[in-house]
Amino acid sequence: MKKSEKPIDKIKVKKSIFKRLFFHILVLFILAVIVSGTLNCIENIQRTRRFTRQLTESASKVATETFERCDIDALLDNPDSEEYRKAVKTLRWICQTNHLEYMYIYIPDFDENKVTYVMTVADDDSENENVLNVRSAGAEVDHSLWDAEKEAWKNPNLVTAYEYQNESFGSFYTAFSAIQGKDGKPVALIGADYSLTQIYTEIIFYTAMRVLALFVVLAIVFLLVMRFVRKKMYNPILLIFEKIRGYFSDKADGTNTKKAFVPIKLGSDDEIQLLADYFNDMAHDVETYVEKNSALASEKAKNETELEVARRIQYGIIAREKNVAFADCFDVSARMESARQVGGDFYDCFALPDGRICAVVGDVSGKGVAAAMFMAFAKTLIHEKMTENAEPDRAFEEINRELCSSNPEGMFVTAFAVIFDKNSDSFLYINAGHNKPVAVSNGKAEFLECKPCIMLGVFDDARYLVNSAEFGNGDIICLYTDGVNEATNADNEFFGNERLVSACQNAGQTAKGVCDGVYDALTDFTENAEQFDDITIVAIKNSKNRD
Repeated sequence: MKKSEKPIDKIKVKKSIFKRLFFHILVLFILAVIVSGTLNCIENIQRTRRFTRQLTESASKVATETFERCDIDALLDNPDSEEYRKAVKTLRWICQTNHLEYMYIYIPDFDENKVTYVMTVADDDSENENVLNVRSAGAEVDHSLWDAEKEAWKNPNLVTAYEYQNESFGSFYTAFSAIQGKDGKPVALIGADYSLTQIYTEIIFYTAMRVLALFVVLAIVFLLVMRFVRKKMYNPILLIFEKIRGYFSDKADGTNTKKAFVPIKLGSDDEIQLLADYFNDMAHDVETYVEKNSALASEKAKNETELEVARRIQYGIIAREKNVAFADCFDVSARMESARQVGGDFYDCFALPDGRICAVVGDVSGKGVAAAMFMAFAKTLIHEKMTENAEPDRAFEEINRELCSSNPEGMFVTAFAVIFDKNSDSFLYINAGHNKPVAVSNGKAEFLECKPCIMLGVFDDARYLVNSAEFGNGDIICLYTDGVNEATNADNEFFGNERLVSACQNAGQTAKGVCDGVYDALTDFTENAEQFDDITIVAIKNSKNRD
């Protein structure tokens, strides 16, 4: 074993800079945490005790002194009376004096789990107007009564309290006490809300100020430590770096000639010297790394080969180009190009059991292997459900439910399906969040105006509507994915809808002519620009009266 290769645990470091630095920072950190935590705990305890005592006394005072002689039923039945207004004014004065958020008097119904408000007031003026309207006399609200309310009702002379969290208003501490009638039995409850959020805000502020002061102190200490580190650590490490850069300078020009490495002796007998001693082993580590990197490159090449195989398999499932005629009435031409080895676009065209023809184009969210796998599942499912179910809307709803239930990655599918009947001059279609197709009739091309339904695989209770459109002899419908109209050239310009319509109109009046025309126009537009999304084009022509 070389001298520089001896184990670290057998090397005796006389002066450990790292240990000393670690110890000093650790002591300062512990002291800062102890001081900050102690002050914070003391402040929390004091404030909590103060507000709890204040809240309890306020609620008790309202229950026992102010409203013990009031006729609650009379107040409830006569909210427009002078007595009621005086009671509201008194209640709000108590609320504001004790800095409470809300105070309210209500009659609980423990059997029905609801409360009937007698009056409600708030400290804030605008909020007070709101609660006077929303929680006016006689307003009934469903409310699962808390144990604190039940306890206050059972023990009229007892003040109970409850802490709860409200998403809209924050944290509250509420005190309850019962208002007794002339017979000594409780007739109503009075509640007083105190905002814990305000207290927490104050605590956070004061804590932040203390932490800021502590930070300033630690910053000064840190600057002193850094000065020490620069002198004892940074400068020696920089020297080592310069030596190593000279040693490996030949790697940059590819000569692969190893220079003799002169051991660095700093004379410090600490970890920096230990670091210098072990730099002799770095050359060996670099060579090991190069070998591993070569192995990774080989593995990457293997993965690329497997992806190419997957691409060929995908194009075996979905042909890159397809030209077929159905029932001697409809000509179908399709073209597909994936942005990567495998993609998420798909198309299909097949005969239904009742003799109609179904064509569908879809686009799965994302790209790559995951999108390709989900695409294969979606394509197979669409073919299966459309074949089994004569009603397209029902079929799409079943497709959507199955995609939602088998979709752990949260992917979705846009799809446009058309159904042709040789005995009809129109076709049915369903648009599941897909691009509007282009219809070509009498030499004029324009978008088919159709409202999309929601994409497949998003909500399992989604509904899909079936619509129809005219499709006379010689008419052509062009389906596509967003990889067509959103393709960009070298200047980052979109191919766009206008170029798409123009390409459909200027193409040959056949399904293949439209498909090839759109693809050629897209290729001429993008030239050598990188393809970022999958491209799929399907054109169907009504050829009932062939020449």
